[in-house]
Amino acid sequence: MRVELLCTGDELVTGLITDTNSPYLEARLFDLGVKVERVVLVGDVRSDIVQALREAASRADVVVVSGGLGPTADDFTLECAATVAGVELEEDARVLGWLRERYAARGVPMNPSALRMTRIPRGSEPVRNPVGSAPLVVLTLGGCQVFFLPGVPREYRALLDGEVLPRIQQVLESRSARVFRAFRLLRTVALSESELDLAVAPLAATHPRVVFGFRTHAPENHLKLMAEAPSQLEADAALAAAEADSRRVLGARVFGSDTEDYAPVLLGLLSRAGATLAVAESCTGGLISQQLTAVAGASANFVGGAVVYTEKMKSAWVGVPPEVLERHSAVSSQTAVAMAEGVRVACGSTYGLSVTGYAGPGGGTPEDPVGTVYCALAGPNLPTRCERMSFSGDRERVRLFAASHTLEMLRQHLLSAPQS
Repeated sequence: MRVELLCTGDELVTGLITDTNSPYLEARLFDLGVKVERVVLVGDVRSDIVQALREAASRADVVVVSGGLGPTADDFTLECAATVAGVELEEDARVLGWLRERYAARGVPMNPSALRMTRIPRGSEPVRNPVGSAPLVVLTLGGCQVFFLPGVPREYRALLDGEVLPRIQQVLESRSARVFRAFRLLRTVALSESELDLAVAPLAATHPRVVFGFRTHAPENHLKLMAEAPSQLEADAALAAAEADSRRVLGARVFGSDTEDYAPVLLGLLSRAGATLAVAESCTGGLISQQLTAVAGASANFVGGAVVYTEKMKSAWVGVPPEVLERHSAVSSQTAVAMAEGVRVACGSTYGLSVTGYAGPGGGTPEDPVGTVYCALAGPNLPTRCERMSFSGDRERVRLFAASHTLEMLRQHLLSAPQS
């Protein structure tokens, strides 16, 4: 089955908002074994929408269109659909009744402009919107079935899950020749995309039913595994074999899979170790603490953090000796070590993490240019460990990668530390 997505709206092509509907549908379709062939974004220009819709319907079995179904003057997607179909728009009594009920339930009079939503292409099928006003409209264009949905994500997802996907699944189940797919995303950090590619490249020949792909989502790099087979059982088995080999090759660089995020994984390791963590941050400015505290229940293992941006606060809050700062500077291995040890003592935590560096665009020295970062880990029965790293890019990229690599130092230690 060939599926294409068409998203309309000037806000999408001018960067005012990001299209979140398409990724949601792509993931849901993949669960059904369907890979989206194409996603097209079109502004609010009638001729462009007509052309894009005509082209998509000529290629695909199913086209899902979002946006342009509301009551305002720039909501003319269904007018364009009627043009492509060669039919007129006409008022639908069912849609009018649904709108009247909705406005009455809200206790407000129906605005005359709302009547625009009652006009749908002749011969199309309206489906009531359970969480909004504009209905889903289903129209056949040649051999293609086209679903027109509101662009509001809440309404889009409700109609997608309740109506569109069950219809697509019904069509799939009626077909004798069908490709089944299984998918896994392995998530890594501290490993470049090229290193990831090089590591798994030898596996492709031994797993002919699996496509190996890559995705960068800084600071992470992901390995995408997609298995295809004549049955779901065979696809699942092919995926499981490829995943096992990939994990063997990548080892501890894989921190999670699919929707697993880094911070919950790290906090889970701390929890299993019965350990707590405190952090002292300079160049990252609280970014590490922000990532950890975004997880509900983080306080069970994350006791606190200090943003010690100046030399004065490095001494006052986490006990960095002034002579260390004077002799070695605020960006040095000696200062990072003192920060990690100091915040651990100050907070009474099992582990202390620290990070200090030159995020740019100014600062740096010939020995430690902009992008240089020192991070340190202090813990029980453990010589304090410090690493020097060098990152390229702008200020935000340096800060992001500094936070990630600092946390990764702790994760790797927890994975290798003997369990009590």
